[in-house]
Amino acid sequence: MGKRAVREMMRMSTPGSDLSSRKGFSLFELLIVLILVALAAGMVMPSFSRGLRGLELETAGRDLITRMKQARSRAIARQEVFRIILVSSQESPDYYVLANEFEQEQRRFLLPERVSVAVQEEQFEGPLVRVNFYPNGRSSGGSFYLQNETREIEIWVDPITGFARVLKEEFN
Repeated sequence: MGKRAVREMMRMSTPGSDLSSRKGFSLFELLIVLILVALAAGMVMPSFSRGLRGLELETAGRDLITRMKQARSRAIARQEVFRIILVSSQESPDYYVLANEFEQEQRRFLLPERVSVAVQEEQFEGPLVRVNFYPNGRSSGGSFYLQNETREIEIWVDPITGFARVLKEEFN
Protein backbone atom coordinates (compact mmCIF):
# COMPACT_ATOMS: atom_id res chain seq x y z
CA MET A 1 0.00 0.00 0.00
CA GLY A 2 1.30 3.38 -0.95
CA LYS A 3 1.39 6.59 0.97
CA ARG A 4 -1.52 7.91 -1.02
CA ALA A 5 -3.75 4.98 -0.11
CA VAL A 6 -2.88 5.31 3.59
CA ARG A 7 -3.79 9.01 3.54
CA GLU A 8 -7.09 8.22 1.82
CA MET A 9 -7.97 5.57 4.40
CA MET A 10 -7.14 7.94 7.29
CA ARG A 11 -9.25 10.67 5.75
CA MET A 12 -12.21 8.32 5.42
CA SER A 13 -11.89 7.00 8.98
CA THR A 14 -11.78 10.44 10.71
CA PRO A 15 -15.23 11.52 11.89
CA GLY A 16 -16.58 14.67 10.27
CA SER A 17 -14.10 14.55 7.46
CA ASP A 18 -16.82 14.65 4.86
CA LEU A 19 -17.85 18.24 4.11
CA SER A 20 -21.54 17.37 4.07
CA SER A 21 -21.39 15.92 7.59
CA ARG A 22 -19.83 19.02 9.21
CA LYS A 23 -22.14 20.75 11.68
CA GLY A 24 -22.18 24.40 12.73
CA PHE A 25 -24.47 27.27 13.63
CA SER A 26 -26.11 29.42 11.06
CA LEU A 27 -26.39 33.17 11.48
CA PHE A 28 -30.13 32.78 12.01
CA GLU A 29 -29.62 30.35 14.92
CA LEU A 30 -27.10 32.69 16.56
CA LEU A 31 -29.54 35.60 16.26
CA ILE A 32 -32.32 33.56 17.89
CA VAL A 33 -30.02 32.68 20.82
CA LEU A 34 -28.95 36.32 21.24
CA ILE A 35 -32.60 37.46 21.24
CA LEU A 36 -33.48 34.87 23.91
CA VAL A 37 -30.54 35.95 26.08
CA ALA A 38 -31.55 39.62 25.73
CA LEU A 39 -35.17 38.83 26.72
CA ALA A 40 -34.02 36.85 29.76
CA ALA A 41 -31.70 39.69 30.83
CA GLY A 42 -34.54 42.19 30.37
CA MET A 43 -36.75 40.19 32.72
CA VAL A 44 -34.04 39.70 35.37
CA MET A 45 -32.57 43.24 35.48
CA PRO A 46 -35.53 45.02 37.18
CA SER A 47 -35.58 42.60 40.09
CA PHE A 48 -31.80 42.77 40.31
CA SER A 49 -31.84 46.58 40.51
CA ARG A 50 -34.62 46.46 43.15
CA GLY A 51 -32.43 44.17 45.20
CA LEU A 52 -29.50 46.57 44.89
CA ARG A 53 -31.66 49.51 46.00
CA GLY A 54 -32.83 47.51 49.02
CA LEU A 55 -29.25 46.64 49.88
CA GLU A 56 -28.28 50.30 49.54
CA LEU A 57 -31.04 51.25 52.01
CA GLU A 58 -30.01 48.56 54.51
CA THR A 59 -26.37 49.62 54.30
CA ALA A 60 -27.26 53.28 54.86
CA GLY A 61 -29.33 52.29 57.92
CA ARG A 62 -26.55 50.14 59.34
CA ASP A 63 -23.99 52.92 58.81
CA LEU A 64 -26.24 55.43 60.56
CA ILE A 65 -26.77 53.11 63.54
CA THR A 66 -22.99 52.63 63.75
CA ARG A 67 -22.47 56.41 63.79
CA MET A 68 -25.05 56.70 66.58
CA LYS A 69 -23.15 54.12 68.62
CA GLN A 70 -19.99 56.14 68.05
CA ALA A 71 -21.73 59.35 69.17
CA ARG A 72 -22.97 57.59 72.33
CA SER A 73 -19.46 56.26 73.05
CA ARG A 74 -17.93 59.72 72.56
CA ALA A 75 -20.50 61.28 74.87
CA ILE A 76 -19.65 58.78 77.60
CA ALA A 77 -15.87 58.94 77.08
CA ARG A 78 -15.63 62.73 76.93
CA GLN A 79 -18.51 63.48 79.31
CA GLU A 80 -20.07 65.82 76.74
CA VAL A 81 -23.32 65.83 74.79
CA PHE A 82 -23.05 64.70 71.18
CA ARG A 83 -25.73 64.86 68.53
CA ILE A 84 -26.59 63.14 65.31
CA ILE A 85 -28.52 65.58 63.13
CA LEU A 86 -30.29 64.25 60.05
CA VAL A 87 -31.06 66.80 57.36
CA SER A 88 -33.62 66.35 54.63
CA SER A 89 -32.59 68.46 51.65
CA GLN A 90 -34.35 69.22 48.35
CA GLU A 91 -31.25 70.49 46.52
CA SER A 92 -28.77 67.76 47.43
CA PRO A 93 -28.86 64.22 48.82
CA ASP A 94 -29.98 63.93 52.43
CA TYR A 95 -27.19 63.75 54.96
CA TYR A 96 -26.45 63.56 58.67
CA VAL A 97 -23.81 65.13 60.83
CA LEU A 98 -22.07 64.30 64.04
CA ALA A 99 -22.14 67.48 66.13
CA ASN A 100 -21.27 68.62 69.62
CA GLU A 101 -23.82 70.05 72.07
CA PHE A 102 -23.57 73.48 70.40
CA GLU A 103 -24.40 71.86 67.05
CA GLN A 104 -20.95 72.53 65.65
CA GLU A 105 -20.43 70.00 62.91
CA GLN A 106 -17.69 67.47 63.64
CA ARG A 107 -18.22 65.28 60.58
CA ARG A 108 -20.75 65.03 57.72
CA PHE A 109 -22.03 61.81 56.13
CA LEU A 110 -24.01 61.74 52.89
CA LEU A 111 -26.84 59.27 52.46
CA PRO A 112 -26.98 57.48 49.10
CA GLU A 113 -28.72 59.52 46.41
CA ARG A 114 -31.91 57.43 46.37
CA VAL A 115 -32.20 57.22 50.17
CA SER A 116 -34.05 59.95 52.07
CA VAL A 117 -35.03 60.77 55.64
CA ALA A 118 -38.70 60.86 56.67
CA VAL A 119 -40.03 61.86 60.08
CA GLN A 120 -43.29 61.97 61.96
CA GLU A 121 -44.24 65.63 62.12
CA GLU A 122 -45.05 65.77 65.84
CA GLN A 123 -41.78 64.17 66.91
CA PHE A 124 -39.15 66.48 65.43
CA GLU A 125 -39.14 70.11 64.34
CA GLY A 126 -38.80 70.97 60.66
CA PRO A 127 -36.56 69.11 58.25
CA LEU A 128 -34.07 68.19 60.99
CA VAL A 129 -33.94 65.11 63.17
CA ARG A 130 -31.84 65.65 66.28
CA VAL A 131 -30.85 62.76 68.49
CA ASN A 132 -28.84 63.78 71.55
CA PHE A 133 -26.48 61.38 73.32
CA TYR A 134 -25.72 62.23 76.93
CA PRO A 135 -22.68 61.47 79.15
CA ASN A 136 -24.69 58.94 81.21
CA GLY A 137 -25.35 56.78 78.12
CA ARG A 138 -28.93 57.90 77.63
CA SER A 139 -30.33 59.70 74.61
CA SER A 140 -33.18 61.97 73.65
CA GLY A 141 -34.66 58.98 71.81
CA GLY A 142 -37.12 58.90 68.98
CA SER A 143 -37.79 57.15 65.71
CA PHE A 144 -37.52 58.15 62.08
CA TYR A 145 -37.49 56.50 58.68
CA LEU A 146 -34.96 55.97 55.93
CA GLN A 147 -36.69 55.28 52.64
CA ASN A 148 -36.22 54.77 48.93
CA GLU A 149 -38.77 54.21 46.17
CA THR A 150 -39.39 50.56 47.11
CA ARG A 151 -38.84 50.22 50.88
CA GLU A 152 -38.55 52.04 54.14
CA ILE A 153 -36.97 51.13 57.43
CA GLU A 154 -37.81 52.63 60.80
CA ILE A 155 -34.88 53.35 63.07
CA TRP A 156 -35.66 53.67 66.75
CA VAL A 157 -33.34 55.13 69.38
CA ASP A 158 -34.04 53.99 72.94
CA PRO A 159 -34.06 56.99 75.29
CA ILE A 160 -32.94 54.93 78.30
CA THR A 161 -30.05 52.92 76.86
CA GLY A 162 -29.18 55.25 73.97
CA PHE A 163 -28.92 52.34 71.53
CA ALA A 164 -30.40 52.55 68.06
CA ARG A 165 -31.85 49.66 66.08
CA VAL A 166 -34.04 48.93 63.09
CA LEU A 167 -37.57 48.66 64.44
CA LYS A 168 -39.34 47.52 61.27
CA GLU A 169 -39.06 47.30 57.52
CA GLU A 170 -41.88 47.97 55.11
CA PHE A 171 -42.20 47.56 51.37
CA ASN A 172 -43.91 50.33 49.42
